[in-house]
Amino acid sequence: MTRSDLLDQTTLQNLVELDDGSHGLLSEMIAIFRDDTPRRIQDILAAATQGNAEELSRAGHALKGGAGALGANALRLLASDLEALGRGGSADVGPDLSASLETTFQASLAALEAYVSQRQRK
Repeated sequence: MTRSDLLDQTTLQNLVELDDGSHGLLSEMIAIFRDDTPRRIQDILAAATQGNAEELSRAGHALKGGAGALGANALRLLASDLEALGRGGSADVGPDLSASLETTFQASLAALEAYVSQRQRK
């Protein structure tokens, strides 16, 4: 995945502008994302393992919100699909969900950190 697939540049720029051109707010949000997302992923995986569609929808929604607020577009889309699946009454996520979530999360986190690093050098 390319950075443009992973991140919504408009959201990131809006966050920087909210902070008067600084990256402090964005850096804080990335730290929360780094700490919070693994728990959200575990909630999704637990709901899928238990076959709990309602919880899958709820956990997918929570991940979607966190990822979307930060512009982590690929992860937001994946979480949105999980939310919709659960809302539709299914928790049948397939065998590759754990790897897909983890890979997308790690790639998004690396892209976010690279974004901040590049902007701070300018």
